[in-house]
Amino acid sequence: MKKGKLFLLTLAFALIFAGCGKDKSEEEDLDTESEIVESAEASEGSDGREVVDGKVRSYFTGEWIDQELASRRPLAIMLNNKKEALPMSGVNNASVIYECPVEKRITRWMGIFEDWEDLERIGSVRSCRLYFLHFAQEFDAVYAHFGQAFYALDSLNGGEFDVLSGGTKGIKKPAANMYDRISRPGKDWEHTLYAFPEGIWKDIEKKGYNMDMPGDFAEKFRFAADGEIEEYEGYPDAVFLQPGGTHGENGFGGVKATFEYNASDRKYYRSTYGNPHIDELTGEQVAVTNVIFQYCDGVVLDEDDYLHFASQSYNNDCIVFTNGKMIEGYWNTEGDLGAPARYYDKENNQIVLNNGKTFVCIVWNDYADEAVIQ
Repeated sequence: MKKGKLFLLTLAFALIFAGCGKDKSEEEDLDTESEIVESAEASEGSDGREVVDGKVRSYFTGEWIDQELASRRPLAIMLNNKKEALPMSGVNNASVIYECPVEKRITRWMGIFEDWEDLERIGSVRSCRLYFLHFAQEFDAVYAHFGQAFYALDSLNGGEFDVLSGGTKGIKKPAANMYDRISRPGKDWEHTLYAFPEGIWKDIEKKGYNMDMPGDFAEKFRFAADGEIEEYEGYPDAVFLQPGGTHGENGFGGVKATFEYNASDRKYYRSTYGNPHIDELTGEQVAVTNVIFQYCDGVVLDEDDYLHFASQSYNNDCIVFTNGKMIEGYWNTEGDLGAPARYYDKENNQIVLNNGKTFVCIVWNDYADEAVIQ
């Protein structure tokens, strides 16, 4: 692949026609009906988003969610993608999922969670790599992990980022309440560690983190208008995706990552290690509305094969998959670390995603040609 320069609820319609051919008694009810219509009309929240019946459109999915959820910072939680650790728990509640290569040339996931309080557990939780922490800043997320590579310690301990670190060697102020283990017969001990919502809140409160989304939050994604589908007619079809092909060195090939498009619900279904990637809590396969291949510059840091990927870019390639179509383009970050990566087509227009969950694959530029798209 060569580089190129590369976003109301329906109101009660019957009320619109109230008063047509009414007698006096019916006219007396008209004021009450008008009040109902007025209460259902949209207003504007403090962040400028439209509020309808207590709901606003999510920054991260474009879907209508409770205003309370939408105005709260999300959690970014590291998830264990090793074959021996699967299935994951709670992943289908993530609004956005990141998958990046790690040492030993497999991948690790990070879920961006808006709605997590009612989950039984989330995990199993795995350790931090510095680039995941950097990607999490695009969502103003509180970052949760258990364990870390040496290269992340200064950032985790320095106070610049809001983190919920497990009590492992090198961590100065661990989160003491949210992590615990469960019995998983046949699984190694390292695959039994989970985050529990009640403890998450305790640790957030103990650390004094402000959980309000900032009023000047810079949106990463642009979504289709409410109730509309971006068809992308005329763009190439793409219904089977392998971000790493079948090769092991790029990470994705090592875990046999695939996405298959289902036209009936317009979603991409994820498989890992040759099997559907299931959420243990729901029994359902991970399925998303949008998939993004975000091509990044990467380096090997040491003889132990620890990696690092650049979270900032000017004109690195990307491919967006939505509605069974493939839109090639590029991604840019405008600003300092934490500025959102945004995705543009070859005519320099920001690519419009369809409303729903998004899966971002961080594809190593060195292995870009190994991706398979059919």
